[in-house]
Amino acid sequence: MHVMGFSVLRPWSFALTPVFVRLATLFVIAVAPSVVHGQAADRVLTTEGTVSGKVVAVSANDVDVEDRNGETKKISIDKVREVQFGGEPQSLRTARSMLARGRASEAVEELGKIQAEELDGAEQLLLDELDFVKAGAAGRAALASGGDVKAAGKLVVDFIAKHPKSHHFYEMKELLGDMLARAGDASGALAAYSDMAKGPAALKVRAASAKARMLFDQQKFDEAMKEYDSAIKIDATDDASAAQKRAAELGKARCLSQLGKNDDAVKLVQGIIKQADPEEKDLLASAYNVLGGAYRAAGDKDQDALISYLTVDLVYSGSPESHAEALYNLGELWDRAKNPERARETRKVLEESYPASGWAKKAAAAGKG
Repeated sequence: MHVMGFSVLRPWSFALTPVFVRLATLFVIAVAPSVVHGQAADRVLTTEGTVSGKVVAVSANDVDVEDRNGETKKISIDKVREVQFGGEPQSLRTARSMLARGRASEAVEELGKIQAEELDGAEQLLLDELDFVKAGAAGRAALASGGDVKAAGKLVVDFIAKHPKSHHFYEMKELLGDMLARAGDASGALAAYSDMAKGPAALKVRAASAKARMLFDQQKFDEAMKEYDSAIKIDATDDASAAQKRAAELGKARCLSQLGKNDDAVKLVQGIIKQADPEEKDLLASAYNVLGGAYRAAGDKDQDALISYLTVDLVYSGSPESHAEALYNLGELWDRAKNPERARETRKVLEESYPASGWAKKAAAAGKG
């Protein structure tokens, strides 16, 4: 019989010799602390693999992990994908995953499943993590739905004030900037994005892109494109920065399309798609949406636009925000192609899958929900 990888003899197949008893006792002593106290190792998922051990400290720029030999490894924040705490409730871990995948409203609901006793004796870092997911999910949900960001904004502001050394500091600064931009406070948003630029190179690129995104939303497309160009030109060649620069290039392509330079936009996006890693699924989902938008803007390439948006629907539906955008555009394109049944089916998927999204509300407002 095998249990957890160990070969276990049945009770009647051995004699309880003194040697066996001593070995069994040593084994129980070795595993008892983790079994009795349920203290699984912390895990830091990075761009280079997974680091297991004990998270002993965090800061805006680093996460420190102590391994079983007592040695501490410092991981730069631009390489950290996720920190999982061994003793965290499953609903917290699930909610954080939902938040990372763009399902903020579902994350809020998942957090409601956490029982008070699951947090008894929890370390401060774990409680801080709960605060982050609560504030982050509330903020992202408010942005995605196009609703009032004030209440959620207070949670974000309070988190930043209470946890200035959190490894989520820059992420929350970006969220705060996005919410202030939505509220019309451009100077406040720029200040928040500038704080991001104090981090590693990849965050400098991301901060410049965030400023460009705000200008784009203000329909200042020339200014936005200049800011995207600034992001792309930042002197940084590490993998994390390269990924952020690809995202900035997509932003630039959106600007080109809005400025009537659709052929340039298509060429730029096709180059990004060709060079992207197949695992960069969120980037690729966004890229095909940008490509579809450029084709739509051209006025005579609806078929190419359909193919682009269908690629998101059929291949990259795991990126919720991009999928919702693709479904909205597919609904409009099916209408233009005089295929009302496909249009209705697509909008039904949009409404049922992403009821809180701005795209579903936009379809409903147009009387096409």
